[in-house]
Amino acid sequence: MTEPDLFTRLAATHKPDCLLSLDGPLPEAVPDPEELGRTLGSDAVAAYAGACRTIYEDLRRVIGQLSGLLILARLTNKTEMGDLPEMAQCRARWNEAGQRLAALFPPAGLQRHKAQLNGAHVFSGHVIAAARDLRRGSDMDAQLDLMTVQIKRAYAHLEAASAPKAGLQMVDFTHACCACAH
Repeated sequence: MTEPDLFTRLAATHKPDCLLSLDGPLPEAVPDPEELGRTLGSDAVAAYAGACRTIYEDLRRVIGQLSGLLILARLTNKTEMGDLPEMAQCRARWNEAGQRLAALFPPAGLQRHKAQLNGAHVFSGHVIAAARDLRRGSDMDAQLDLMTVQIKRAYAHLEAASAPKAGLQMVDFTHACCACAH
């Protein structure tokens, strides 16, 4: 049997149900912290939503950077992504997000929201760790396939924690020229 071409492997890797193959709680849409703050009239929820913004932004950037590095590794067939300065910056941002996340204590009703942020952090951390051990050879494609599934899972968790009204959104349309900005 011949090895499938890159397009076929990537298409097979990106099936919608591939996230189910990883352990851990699944991504689950959670309440918008700022909306809950208004509904419940809670300053604690409002403070939590404010503290989430930096963590969310760090994780969004980490996931984006890792996605780009995975594409680069896949297309160039190079294993040095763990040694790139961009990966060092990504790792530092991931560590900072982890420290902030550890210090984040959600008020009642928002534990599931924090769990989604934790999920994004954990799965992006798996990719960072795997990048250091990436080796050229017959199992490189399998390693990259797993890392791709892990980064998709991190993205799904972060997307589940998105709350545009609280400033937690995957793509910021606030300065867009189209109707999406309004």
